[in-house]
Amino acid sequence: MPWNAQDRRRHEGEEAARTLTAAVEAADDEALADGLEDVEPMPPRGARARVDGRDVVVSWQPVPGPAGPVTYRVVRRTGRAGTAREVAVGELSGTEITDTEAPVGTDARYAVVAVHGGRAVSEPVETSPVTITPEVCDLRVRAGEASVTASWQAPAEAVRVDAWRREGAAPRGPGDGVRVETDGAGFRDRDVRPDAEYFYRVRAVYLTSNGHARASEGLVRRATPGPPPPPVLDLAVSADGGTGVRVHWTRPPRGRVVLRVGPEPSRWEPGAVVGPDEAAAHGPEAVREPEPEPVPGPEPVREGDPGPGRERAELLLGAGISHVLAVTVAGDRAVVGRSVRIATAPPVGGLRAERFDTSVRLGWTWPDEAAAALVSWTPETPGGPEHTRGPDGSGSARCTRRQYGADGGFEAAMGSDPVRVSVRTVVVTGGEEAVGAPVSVTVPGRAVISYRVETAGLLRRERVVHLVADRACAMPEVSVVYAEGEVQPHSGAQGRVLATLPSRRLDAGERVSVRVRPPRGSGPGWLMCFAAADDDRAARLRQPSVKELRL
Repeated sequence: MPWNAQDRRRHEGEEAARTLTAAVEAADDEALADGLEDVEPMPPRGARARVDGRDVVVSWQPVPGPAGPVTYRVVRRTGRAGTAREVAVGELSGTEITDTEAPVGTDARYAVVAVHGGRAVSEPVETSPVTITPEVCDLRVRAGEASVTASWQAPAEAVRVDAWRREGAAPRGPGDGVRVETDGAGFRDRDVRPDAEYFYRVRAVYLTSNGHARASEGLVRRATPGPPPPPVLDLAVSADGGTGVRVHWTRPPRGRVVLRVGPEPSRWEPGAVVGPDEAAAHGPEAVREPEPEPVPGPEPVREGDPGPGRERAELLLGAGISHVLAVTVAGDRAVVGRSVRIATAPPVGGLRAERFDTSVRLGWTWPDEAAAALVSWTPETPGGPEHTRGPDGSGSARCTRRQYGADGGFEAAMGSDPVRVSVRTVVVTGGEEAVGAPVSVTVPGRAVISYRVETAGLLRRERVVHLVADRACAMPEVSVVYAEGEVQPHSGAQGRVLATLPSRRLDAGERVSVRVRPPRGSGPGWLMCFAAADDDRAARLRQPSVKELRL
């Protein structure tokens, strides 16, 4: 954008000021520096004023000047040309000042000048006019069965108060809707219909120094004349897993239902009529989960739909104990309905399980709010002080977050059969516990394959090894191992493999046998069976007595 003449002169003046300042600093001449204090500084730029409540904030941009201190002096100007009045607001080295004594209802302009060395003053820069127009105080709008009344306290500087009414939406300004006659402190509007929703905008009007009327933006209130709306008495709340809940209620014939969530039960009895602000004291309006995207065609029936005549909502609550309150709102009236207590807790994440013979080890990710977890399983668990055995063989245990961290997870003996394990978080709120939805995992069982060793042959130097499974399973590859010495071997690597049984499927009670001839040694020896490495998770070998294993 090309510069105009004023911009060009300002730019040239700024460049000259920088050049002169640099020359003085280089010359280090005190007389020349003193003379510079009389040089007129450049005026500030970008001066603007904005209303902040009953104050006016004036700001500007700093400008380069000759060597020496530069301050900014701000003056407020009000009134017409012949009766204009100037009031000093302040002088400072910064670039913003707040005028706390600006008159109400009067156009005010602010002039800002740069002051160099306390003597030289720049040309003033003036802001656009601003006007402080406070709203009325203590505005109350009340709906009756056939009328709407309002009351307020007007600011002392206001010359009048206007009110406008519109049905279905708030009036945007004068002329938008129907003007309501006021007496300066309120109104009674009888030109209304029952059960219709009206919006009222109430504005304070001021007379500026130029004799023009200037109004505030206005306060908007909603009112619905008619009988008080009925309360919701059949509110139903059910957990939806995690911190989500499903809420159902019967749609009232008038008013709209607002769901509020608080940490305590409702302080009112159902049917109590209160103001919307009072109802808000129970807690904030509930956060609803986003509705699913519509599907073309007939609306599908969702599981848990409340049925005709009932409303449905899915809410997101915080972890812990909450009280959901239904409030029927019509205009300025709120009718309290039923309050329902609900306990919610976020579930664990990433549940994983690993079997070690008859024990199962669990791991999961804790939600931030959880302090403990309830672990349950079926069908088998050992007794013990920290475990509970159910009549059907099910078991349960409580695992605190500290125990989990110290042990690196959770582990319990759950038998060798397949087991269904569930973990539920526990959140403690105000001495009460909220238990989350279960997260489950199925842990496959581990079959037991027993083996026996019998002597065979005329000289009883051969051995027959019989293996039998207690239930159907996948038998791993099994090695028959001979080892010399007094110490019993613990792996196939500690001896000599005499035979190998390949992996196969075994039915319950099915027997597999193999005949071997151990070598003749000079001392005692052992004959044992071992599963192939990393191939014994689905089944384990149960050895016979030591008498059978010794040679």
